[in-house]
Amino acid sequence: MCLEGFSKVARGEGAVSGAEVLSAIRRTAERQSPRCAVLTCSDSRLSPELLTLSNIGDMFVVRVAGNVVTDVVYDSLRFAVESLGVRKIYVIGHKRCGAVALAAQGKAPSSLAPQLEEALKRASFDVRRAEVENVCISCEKLRGLGAEVECYYYDMDKPALERVCK
Repeated sequence: MCLEGFSKVARGEGAVSGAEVLSAIRRTAERQSPRCAVLTCSDSRLSPELLTLSNIGDMFVVRVAGNVVTDVVYDSLRFAVESLGVRKIYVIGHKRCGAVALAAQGKAPSSLAPQLEEALKRASFDVRRAEVENVCISCEKLRGLGAEVECYYYDMDKPALERVCK
C-alpha cells in the first residue's frame, strides 16, 4: 500500500520528479488524505518517503528516536486514524539504532527508556534482537487504534525491509 516502492529503490530504480512533487503539493494543499501512517525512527538514514518513492500527501509520518510509542506518538497516530481515515500503520525499526544502543548503556532519554529497556529484556540484552523486539512492542501498543498495523525492520546494509512481529 505505501511500501511498494522500496523494492525499486533497493534495485536502484525509480524516481519522483520535481514536477510530480509540485503536482502533489497543489493537489494536497487544501486537505490531506494519506494512504497510510508510518512510525519510524528519527535516524537520518531512514527516510520512509525517500525509501519508498512516496510523494507529498502519501504518508502521515511520525518520527521519534527509537520508533518508541510515547503518549505524543500514540495521540498523533490516533489523529491519523480518527481524523484522516488512515487504515494502515507501518512501524519501521532499523539496524544500528542509536536509541536502543543508548538504552543498552543505561543512557536512554527518560521518555524513551521504559520501552527500550523492555525490548532489551525481551531480547536477553542482545542489542540487535532488541531492535526487532522494540518494533514489536510499538506494534503491540498501536493495535487498539482501529487500523491494521504492520511491523518492519530495515537493514540498511543490504538494503532490505523485512516484515517482523506478525
